[in-house]
Amino acid sequence: MASSKIKGRTSLMSANAPILITAGIVIVLAVLACYALFTHSINRKREQQRQRISALKSRTRKIEDTVTCFPPGYLGGTLNLIIQEALVSTLAELCKLQPTVPEHKGALEQANSHLMALNKQKAGMALKSLSNPRQIAGTRKNLKLLSKFFDQLAAKGSLNGARINEARMIIKNKMVLLATDEYDIQARNALGSGKHQLAAHYYTQANNILTKHNSGNTFNDSIRNHKDWIGEATKLAKAEQERLRAEKEALEADSKKWDDSDWKKKNFYD
Repeated sequence: MASSKIKGRTSLMSANAPILITAGIVIVLAVLACYALFTHSINRKREQQRQRISALKSRTRKIEDTVTCFPPGYLGGTLNLIIQEALVSTLAELCKLQPTVPEHKGALEQANSHLMALNKQKAGMALKSLSNPRQIAGTRKNLKLLSKFFDQLAAKGSLNGARINEARMIIKNKMVLLATDEYDIQARNALGSGKHQLAAHYYTQANNILTKHNSGNTFNDSIRNHKDWIGEATKLAKAEQERLRAEKEALEADSKKWDDSDWKKKNFYD
């Protein structure tokens, strides 16, 4: 009877063996799948962090390069301050991601010191005119890059939205002024060549641009200056026209005088 029980158990275990093996395999596969998923998640987070660190380092270089590529004093206190705020924010995030890297901490301390110094200075847009066509072209290109940079900051939420909008407005005004600078250069060249009417035309084109974008009264002083220049150029053009008219009338009088003299001589000899 005991042997029959043993045989029964043995046959039962034999019958359940495939089930147990299958269950064991399933458990092992589940463990392996969980491990693979965990490892993948860890690796993905590491890769995302690596990419984020690389992007922040690249942004830091771009910010530092941005300030040096413009003419001295061109950006103005307010825009310089906003750019410095972006640099401090970027370095602070780098320090958080790589707290053991001393270079980040040193750079952040230096950036904060510079930010404090800028805060003590007088803010302003510094709408500075340029007089070199090549400098204007390079500055326009760099302002576009700077605008794109602030768009990226806005998309990532890396800087206060109000500050980004303020920076965008300053950049827009500087772009407007660059367009008028190009007309002003042509106007001055025309004046130098004695083409006063053409100079008045170029000054008028510049003034039209300023007036169109003067919703915040930003360009009031420039508009007044251009109106004065238009008036002066127009006055010179009228004086030139009067001089040319007088010369023409004098030549016509001399020509008539010679014609009359020739007619009298002809009649005398006839």
